[in-house]
Amino acid sequence: MFCEKCGKEIPENSKFCSGCGTKVVPAEPVEPVVEPEPVAEVEQIAEPTTSSKAEQTPPPPIQPVSSVYSTGYNSKGNLVKPLSIGAYIGMFILLCIPIVNLIMLLVWSFSDTVNINKKHFAIAQLIMILIGILLSIGFAIVMIRLGYGWYNWRFNF
Repeated sequence: MFCEKCGKEIPENSKFCSGCGTKVVPAEPVEPVVEPEPVAEVEQIAEPTTSSKAEQTPPPPIQPVSSVYSTGYNSKGNLVKPLSIGAYIGMFILLCIPIVNLIMLLVWSFSDTVNINKKHFAIAQLIMILIGILLSIGFAIVMIRLGYGWYNWRFNF
């Protein structure tokens, strides 16, 4: 049986999905529809048939496809697991290296094979860097204007 929300395989007797926590409604067995065979005008002698095991078993259930979870995050379980403390420490050490930090933030932000928590952290870091750059430029403009104003005031009297 598969979860309707995330598509993860779950045991038959489970009440909740172990992947996303959604309540599982047990599926009712589907009986195949048997169409009657057309009756021929001429009677034919029935030959004994042997039914194979493949004809007796119903087809496997169709796995639901969810567009929200088809981004590749559920294709590997490690992409959605929480990061360990060691992983965070390793990330912070890499971010202390001047040029490597920007390269790693860009790789983590735009890669589909990176843990979702690391990806969100990298995007947040890039946003904070852009905000810092904009504030620094604004502060520099204000300081330059104050410096020119003081310079003109000082030497015009």
